[in-house]
Amino acid sequence: MREELFGEFPTGGVAVVLHVEGQAFTLFRHFNTHKEGIVLKGGEFTALWRDQPYHTDRTFMQQLADTMIAKVAPAAIPETSQAIEWRHLLAWISRDQGSRFKSFFSWREGEGTGLQRSRQDPPIIMRAVLGLLDQAESKLMCSLAELEIELELAKKKTAELLREPVLIRRRIESDLRAWRNLPDSLPLRVEDLFADSVVKQVRNAAEEAASALGDWNDRQDEAELRLAELRTEVTQIQTQLDRASLEYEFAEAARVGDEAAYKAIGEKLLRLTQLAGDCKEGNIPFAQCQHIQAEIGRLQVINLRDERDKKSLSRAMKESALRVGTAFQRKQQLEVKFQDLKATDAELVGKRNKIREVRDKTSHEARRGEELLTEMDRWEKSAGSSVSQTAIDLSCAKSEGIGRDINSGRTQLAIVQKELSNREKRIARIMDRFTRELLSNDAFGSFDPRDENRPFRISMRGGEAYRVLEVLLGDIVCLMEGAGEDNAFPGLVIHDCPREADMSAGLYEGFLLLTDHLQKAFEDGMSVPFQYIVTTTTPPPADLIDTEQVCLVLDPSFDDGLLFKRRFSETI
Repeated sequence: MREELFGEFPTGGVAVVLHVEGQAFTLFRHFNTHKEGIVLKGGEFTALWRDQPYHTDRTFMQQLADTMIAKVAPAAIPETSQAIEWRHLLAWISRDQGSRFKSFFSWREGEGTGLQRSRQDPPIIMRAVLGLLDQAESKLMCSLAELEIELELAKKKTAELLREPVLIRRRIESDLRAWRNLPDSLPLRVEDLFADSVVKQVRNAAEEAASALGDWNDRQDEAELRLAELRTEVTQIQTQLDRASLEYEFAEAARVGDEAAYKAIGEKLLRLTQLAGDCKEGNIPFAQCQHIQAEIGRLQVINLRDERDKKSLSRAMKESALRVGTAFQRKQQLEVKFQDLKATDAELVGKRNKIREVRDKTSHEARRGEELLTEMDRWEKSAGSSVSQTAIDLSCAKSEGIGRDINSGRTQLAIVQKELSNREKRIARIMDRFTRELLSNDAFGSFDPRDENRPFRISMRGGEAYRVLEVLLGDIVCLMEGAGEDNAFPGLVIHDCPREADMSAGLYEGFLLLTDHLQKAFEDGMSVPFQYIVTTTTPPPADLIDTEQVCLVLDPSFDDGLLFKRRFSETI
């Protein structure tokens, strides 16, 4: 509706005077939802048109909410620790048609009360607001809530301890069967030495795998040894091939007359032939090989720099040139041998890798079988062990202890709750008096603040009519109690259209006359310590029609009878 009003009155809004803790405030809220409202101290509407300091309605509403619940004790619901807020209380004191007044704790829905427990929390809030939830009871309720959580955790722990051995055994048995692909029909263990079982099959398989592992270890060692010997030979042939290649290049340089290349290669060959080791051609040390020593002598001639030795260099080059064919042939032979050895190396590596793969798989199989059998033995030793049973016994004892504490706490709570406080007795007397005055002395009213459905009761049985009357009278009783001190009930109750159809005409009129009588009884000059607002589609009793209690009469049959004296659209 606010959007339609904004369309009709773009700069309009609603102004109201509020009295909070003896202080008057003027509040103006715009129909435009994007504009903040204005709050001024004092009760004059004309102040809204004067230029003076003001607060925003948002700040004021928060301060109002804080003020309205400042006296609520405890400030939070004991079992859940959820803070009691003004919106919770507002949902109670402003009942709308949606709940149909069907029960005392069917509070206004609106945007939702936001309570975590829709059934248990409203009675606790009612008692906290009315000052009926004392500190001892609140502590007991908090303690019981904590104990119930501890008990639930302790029971879960006990269940886990009891279930854990079964789950572990089931998992081990499943692994054993899966490892050898054994059927579920085969028993895990048997006493008969000749009968088959899962454990026997697994143990036999593990032993076979261990035996096979030894064979594959020997094969792998043999393959590694052959490969090492071959690679030693490859290294030697590689050295000979490098020397043969240099000798060929040396002879070729002599043949073409490239003196610079001849000298450079000669230096390399000299360093190579002076290395320690054996001559493969004669299978004797280099120092005893005449061929090598002659080669060294010839190469040393190359390094002579004297002019008179040029003839010796020339002769050496001619001699080297004569060996081109022989050097080339030796180089080719070594290359062929080297390639053959490399091919053999690749073949041995492939065989070695296959052996290693099978060996690793066999090792895994042997190790897996032993691990499963060891795990089974360990489980059988620990499942029924004193350590395992002690853990279960301690967990059970803890649960039993917490259970005893809960029973003791509930007993203490019942004792505390049974002792009616003076305030509870007073509220019960008020309910009883209102019931007798409205109905008859044959009827009586009662109050049980711990009843989660009907805290206020009427002894008369009349179906839905008396249930609705219980709700209405209960709110009025709380309103009267709120006129006193030591409670947080605000001096305001709003009933939106409790229709005559929900009760009989006599009950409906009698209830409205009762509220008028209460206002007159509490009236102190021009001040009344509470305010009851009720909307109704049924005309009030004749005694109230022409009184100041009827603040506004609306009639949709003509424009002047409308709230804004004119029609906006068909939707309103």
